[in-house]
Amino acid sequence: MAGEAPRPVNQWVDAVYVLTVATFAERIAHIRRELARHAIGFELVLAHDVGALDPSSIGVRFAGSALAPAQRSLALKHAQAWRNAVERGQRRILVFEDDAVLARDFVPRFDAAMRAAERLAPGWLVFLGGADTKVPDSYFLARGPLVALPIATAEGYVTDLEAARRRLAWLAENEIALPADHLIKHADAALGVAQYWLRPPIVEQGSVLGMFDSLLDAHRRKHSRAFNILRNRWNKFQRHRLRGWLVRARIMLKFK
Repeated sequence: MAGEAPRPVNQWVDAVYVLTVATFAERIAHIRRELARHAIGFELVLAHDVGALDPSSIGVRFAGSALAPAQRSLALKHAQAWRNAVERGQRRILVFEDDAVLARDFVPRFDAAMRAAERLAPGWLVFLGGADTKVPDSYFLARGPLVALPIATAEGYVTDLEAARRRLAWLAENEIALPADHLIKHADAALGVAQYWLRPPIVEQGSVLGMFDSLLDAHRRKHSRAFNILRNRWNKFQRHRLRGWLVRARIMLKFK
């Protein structure tokens, strides 16, 4: 409601899961500080580390050797968060990867997103990232705060119980051949799970911002942190701010 104070994040979701590795002390310290800034309580998902991979424990199969061990581990951690939601009857969960960086206004913007999500039919995901990702013109013209668009990465998202159930059923019947973000995009499209972006994004990846070395993106590992930082800033400017101005200006000129 207009003028109503935003609810704390943990009042909107039944659980907040952070996907990490027990030995990643620097990343765990980072995410603890980051979530404490916004008074967000959370649970670490430490199962399925590379040294203890056991896909059979949650009924998951991988296709050949297409994915590196770290990619398999992360996919299983996402699946574990969904399984936790189903087993514990959690109607809505918030999932972060351990390098997530939250916007200063995360709490009120998250509140607005969840108020909009209350009107969605069961079976959905709201992606909170994508600040440096290419988006179509429709993204800038949508009224928001939710924009119907498939996810690009998986640093932060909210999903409901029905979507978690559908994904686990899909995993029981299909082998995993894609990294976690592409897996979620592919499976949800097949399952009829509606995906949305929040505009503008409120979560970024610390590894993209240069805070950590990337563990999974071979393209970023080819370059120095300084190069990756500059590329990220340029991408955010030209793919979002500049393109947003141009798209809106073109529409205004068209209807003059």
